[in-house]
Amino acid sequence: MPQQLACALRILAREGWKENLSGHITWATPDGGMWVNPWGVWWDEVRASQIIRLDCDGNVEEGEWDVTPAAFLHTELHRAREDATVVVHNHPYFATLLAAMGEQPRMVHQNSCIFDGELAFVDEYESVDDSTAGKWLAREVGDASGVLLAHHGAIVTAPTIEESCYKAATFERMCRLTYDVLRAGRAPVEVPADQRAELKPALRQNTPRAYWEGAVRLLLRDEPEVLE
Repeated sequence: MPQQLACALRILAREGWKENLSGHITWATPDGGMWVNPWGVWWDEVRASQIIRLDCDGNVEEGEWDVTPAAFLHTELHRAREDATVVVHNHPYFATLLAAMGEQPRMVHQNSCIFDGELAFVDEYESVDDSTAGKWLAREVGDASGVLLAHHGAIVTAPTIEESCYKAATFERMCRLTYDVLRAGRAPVEVPADQRAELKPALRQNTPRAYWEGAVRLLLRDEPEVLE
């Protein structure tokens, strides 16, 4: 798991999911604990040996680095959602830009249909640094897997590391496409509802693994030290 999580962090940094030291990915395990990236290491440089092990309450069990207090943004989502095995949070530029505009990303491209019926906008966002605030956020997120936090950033959830990476990359691209269409002065034309429903299961079946395998190959070609 630490090697896969380290790869996911670097892959998503390449996809725009970064803002210097900000952001975290948590990967819940069946025993109630989770793996998370260390506080103080950029996503672009993290290595497998630096990944931290937490208990279900966000306390460090393994690892030599600190963990961000914003881990509560994840712990309560993991508790509330069996399908949210992996929770990705950061401030990717175009997602954050739409969040600042109060705009929800539109499904103008077929690949964005993986989020059909699973988008949310939390427009009363407050700092999440304890379990009470984390529970509030989990209620606001509900069943969504692609979430904008007003004046903050984005959250993506998924049941696997492969799907979390694909969905996070797709979410930021969906936000960029939406912004570019709006900037052009045009109204976004979304994929029809019946086509979205048809495309969604097909996208989830094979695309995330194919994306993951290719992204890992490219990463290891250039940055093999990520596995150390």
